[in-house]
Amino acid sequence: MTTSSSRAERLVADVTALLPTIAARAERCKDERRVPDDTVAELQQIGFFLALQPARYGGLELMPQDFFRAQMALAEACMSTAWACGIVAVHAYQLALMDDLAQQEVWGGDIHTRISSSYAPMGKVEVVDGGFQFSGRWGWSSGCDHCSWVLLGGIVPDEGYRTFLIPRTDYEIVDTWQVMGLQGTGSNDIVVRGTFVPEHRT
Repeated sequence: MTTSSSRAERLVADVTALLPTIAARAERCKDERRVPDDTVAELQQIGFFLALQPARYGGLELMPQDFFRAQMALAEACMSTAWACGIVAVHAYQLALMDDLAQQEVWGGDIHTRISSSYAPMGKVEVVDGGFQFSGRWGWSSGCDHCSWVLLGGIVPDEGYRTFLIPRTDYEIVDTWQVMGLQGTGSNDIVVRGTFVPEHRT
């Protein structure tokens, strides 16, 4: 059985081995305004996105500081890649705190399913039977083109802030990312035009 420490060392070593290739793609990442698909595939193969994921869903279950070591190493090659992929990878930690039914929906069919986010409370929320009716527009969802779920912020009337877990079928990605810095993060807008979100996905 491998220890958390040995898994962490292996991940950092594997990220380090990828750095020359990722650095060579940095200009392409900038030009395409998103992390290249082959970079995401390579990071998936070495388990980067599994770093904080529970072991019961195939994750490495590392300590956050070990994950951050791997992310900082990645940033030496391409800041946009480290930003977008690091944010995406962190969402496994939040999903692990949610109802196990939500975890099953995301990881039950594929442990490599990824989630992006935009946490600003831009959502319009209506409490309905079994959950919420939810809509709105959010900016800066880094890495969203590489994800099939998103975590979005909203204010529940008479309660306060929650995040809402939404599948790709229920939102639109709007290409708005034309910026001067971190051009390759693909931090586009997310639009939800009205969808039901069950209680267990908040």
